[in-house]
Amino acid sequence: SVRSPTFDRDHIALRIENMPKIKSRIQRSTNDFVDFAGATTVLETNIDTEECKKTGICSPSFPGIRVIKYSPNFKIDNTVFVAGVQGLWSSTDRGLTFKRKSGIPRALDEQCAKCNMTTTGWTGRDIVSLAFSPDFKDDDTMVAVSQTSSTRADKHKRYISVSTDSGGSWTDMIDKSWIVDHKFWTSAVITDGPNSTAGLTVVGTMSSLGHWREEDKIKYDQIYVNQAGEAPYNDVTWSELSYRKQGNPGLEQGGFSGYGVAVLPTGEYAAFLWSGGMIIGKVRRDKAKMNNLRKYATPRLGGDSNLPGSANEKSINEMVMVSPDRRHKGAIFGVDKQKIYASVNKGETWQEVLSIPYREPRVGSEERLGYALCVQPPDKLDTNLCIC
Repeated sequence: SVRSPTFDRDHIALRIENMPKIKSRIQRSTNDFVDFAGATTVLETNIDTEECKKTGICSPSFPGIRVIKYSPNFKIDNTVFVAGVQGLWSSTDRGLTFKRKSGIPRALDEQCAKCNMTTTGWTGRDIVSLAFSPDFKDDDTMVAVSQTSSTRADKHKRYISVSTDSGGSWTDMIDKSWIVDHKFWTSAVITDGPNSTAGLTVVGTMSSLGHWREEDKIKYDQIYVNQAGEAPYNDVTWSELSYRKQGNPGLEQGGFSGYGVAVLPTGEYAAFLWSGGMIIGKVRRDKAKMNNLRKYATPRLGGDSNLPGSANEKSINEMVMVSPDRRHKGAIFGVDKQKIYASVNKGETWQEVLSIPYREPRVGSEERLGYALCVQPPDKLDTNLCIC
């Protein structure tokens, strides 16, 4: 479940319930899902299996919802965003009702000839992640990583897109010097908004899977920044950050599993490695480098796979997050398969705050699998944070 930034007052929490190849839904609770009876379904996505079998005109084979994001200005605007395979939705009444946004349209050569638009209203890409500008309340700017579809062949065809009207319309941030527009992007965040002195600064990670040379001794993932390109951002220059010259921290292939990246309230950017460890520093868009670069040891966050989180049909891919509660002063939380860790000094040291005991897998119908309650000892974890 994902709690609202004002959970201490409104006790609002949302969660994703995915039923593979059947439907997905968002459920809302005001008692932290203590009982199922108190939860209400506020959004549901479906596929039309029968129509697909009869006519071959199909909805996406996987109707999954991946993202729940509360607006950084939630206390004022009451807005929540939800995204996934079938596009983008938003709520302006604290998650009580949702309306479809425009979503991210496919490129002309990516149009789906066998998609049932009547049933789903789905015309665009599969949205994998969303991130907000630090000044979202003033500039309405957000970025998304999307892929052509959730099918195997299309999962590597990804784009970073920007919206400056709170998700109403989107522009692909294309580097026209590249042979193809799409890359295997695994995350994108904004470290500086469009109205800042630095200008809109988007930092993205790209998987090196399938893009290295045989003579390369070490296969690296890369971190990129949009070094050139102004509004409407449809013609940008993506430049690799020059962190290697500053002491290469060993960003091995698959190093950003589960979108292990975060932006701190100070504006610093942190990237976490699948094998353990992190780098942190201030991204300079004009120089394509990280100032004050540091490397710290960390637990092995993100589980036991070095694939990007959306390589599988998952929901809630983020394994690292910064507490939205300003009283925490930028505390970072991370999760592995069974434990939750926290750092209160920008990643320099980490402490285990919760351990989930191992238990045998549940036995039951597919419909009931995946239900879980997020239980947190009050003496160990602040009541304003819940990861489950």
